[in-house]
Order: sequence, then C-alpha cells, then structure tokens
Amino acid sequence: MDVVSAKVALTLGQQAAKHWKKIVLIVLSFFMILVIGVMNLTVDTGNSGTARVNKEVLAWEPVVRQYAEKYKVPEYVDVILAIIMVESGGKGRDIMQSSESLGLPPNSITDPVVSIDVGVRHFASVANDARKKQLDFWTPVQSYNFGSAFNNYVNSNGKKYSFDLASDFAKNLANGRTVKYSNPVADFNGNIRYAYGNMYYVILLQKYISTGTDIGNPNTSALGAEAYQALMDEVTKYNGWPYVWGGSGPKVGFDCSGLVQYSFGKLGYDLPRTAAEQHAHSIPVAEPQPGDLVFFKGTNPSRPAGSITHVGIYIDEKRMFNANNSGIGFSNWSQGYWKKHFAGFGRVVK
Repeated sequence: MDVVSAKVALTLGQQAAKHWKKIVLIVLSFFMILVIGVMNLTVDTGNSGTARVNKEVLAWEPVVRQYAEKYKVPEYVDVILAIIMVESGGKGRDIMQSSESLGLPPNSITDPVVSIDVGVRHFASVANDARKKQLDFWTPVQSYNFGSAFNNYVNSNGKKYSFDLASDFAKNLANGRTVKYSNPVADFNGNIRYAYGNMYYVILLQKYISTGTDIGNPNTSALGAEAYQALMDEVTKYNGWPYVWGGSGPKVGFDCSGLVQYSFGKLGYDLPRTAAEQHAHSIPVAEPQPGDLVFFKGTNPSRPAGSITHVGIYIDEKRMFNANNSGIGFSNWSQGYWKKHFAGFGRVVK
C-alpha cells in the first residue's frame, strides 16, 4: 500500500468510526428519497424544502441540519444543500466534494455522511472566521470555494461580498489567466472565468436557494394586479444574477436603476435611466404599495451624501427587489444598511 492510499484509508477509517451511529440517518435519507419518488409519480410537488434542490439532495436535509447545528451554522442549511446540488447533485459518495479539504485526492471519501460532516465543518470554519471579521452572509459561501484567504480579501475591501471582488481575487491568484466557462451564469461575462477556483460560485448557489419568492399582494398594487405580476415575473428572471454597474439589459446585466427602467419598460412605462432621475419622475407616497419604488441616498461615497443613489421595487413592509453589489434579488429595506440610507417611496406614472 503506497503512502497516499494509506493516508486515505487511515483518514476515512477514523472518520467512519465516528459515524457508526449515523446509520439511522442514512436509512432515513434513502427512505425519504423513495417517498419523494412516489410523490413525484402522482403530483408535481415542486420544491418541498426551502432550498430549490432535487430529491436526491433534499433527502440529505436531516443530516445537513444535524451537522449545521453541531458546527453552529444553522442559518446556512439552505446554502449547504445548494452546495451539494452544485458539487454533485446528490449523486455519488463524496457529495460535498470534501476530500480535498482533508488534503486527500478528489472523491477519496466514500461515505456521504462523512462527506457532509467534513464539508460542513470546513464551511463552518470560513463562516465563523467571517463572523469574527463582521463580513456579510455571502462572503464565506464564496470562501468555501476559494479558501479563507477570500475572507481576508473582502475584509480589506469593504467587508461585503460582490461578484467584482470575487472576480478580482481570482484574477490576482490566476495571474490574469482565463479559461473558457460555458455555464449560462457566465453569459454576461463572455463565458470565461479566471483560472483559480470558481468566481461564479455564489451565483451558482443562489439559483438553488429560496430567497423569498413571495411577491406580496398583487391585488393592492397601484399598477394593478396583472401588471404587478408581470413586473415581478420579469425581474425575478434575474434573481441571483450579479450586479453590473451601468447595466441596463439582460445581454449585459443590470445595475439598480437599469433593472427598474428595463422591467417597467416591459409594461409600457418610459422611466429615465438613473435612480435620481427616477426619484424625480415618480410621485412621492407615504403609504407604498407593491410595485412602488423605494429610494436610498448616500450609498455611493463618490456622490453627495444627500443625493439619491439607489432604487428598488417595493414588495411589502420589509422587502424590496433590487440590484445591489451582492447581486440581484430580494433585500430587507427596513433595517440595517438600507434603513440607514432610506430616502422615501415613489409611484411610477406613464
């Protein structure tokens, strides 16, 4: 037996010894696969969990939840399920592709429970480091792919994940070398990635995560229920896409006002291009309804603190849909960063 094989055998033996009590969870997981499979024969159940993943991945949710609790990252259960979806689709044995985090060759782990244990432990290490550095939710997700050095990079560059930071980090580590990447998530970027990790990792995961697809009450929208539904059908097509400064269409991507202008244009509204212009064009309202606009000031340090610099589409008393540096999707406008920069509501007019 060579040194690598011995290391693999020793490591896996040690790991497996710790998990003999988990056989019940394995049996439960495969039982869930059978149950979900039977359900799929009779009805289209869609996503029966909070993460939009297939039945093979969803069957592992009890195990994922157990280890997320153990390693103190319960808020990331959906993310971990999405990681499994991206890494393996729930197929194979090393379903989180965790072998390399043990210093082993790919697919050395042959027990899915061990793979989850090792993978969640590795994820928790970067997530806990991100907490100590007071970084945002998505930075450790990208660091699961890049390694903890990305936490340090974000910590030195604003403390908040963005696709641009992920791209710049990969570019630096790859010395600018690019490779072809044909995944549709890279269509906006010429279908290339830098030859270090995967700078699209957060975007890949976000499409498998439910981020609040409830669009509020269309019947109360000043646009009318049908128009509001059409508006949200349009904007949610781009949920999880990266923010692109100056972007105003799906061929190149969107910034905040570009997304608003484009989506309302689909309804026949002729809105101006920038957030400040859209603020001036809209009618101020004190009691917003779904489909109104919510404006923010002072989010761009290169502009005067009182100027309107960001816009989103109002959903309800907590949520908006917008394009910001973390990507396109739902955000909570009523607390934290956005509450601090809140400037008011506006209603669009034709």
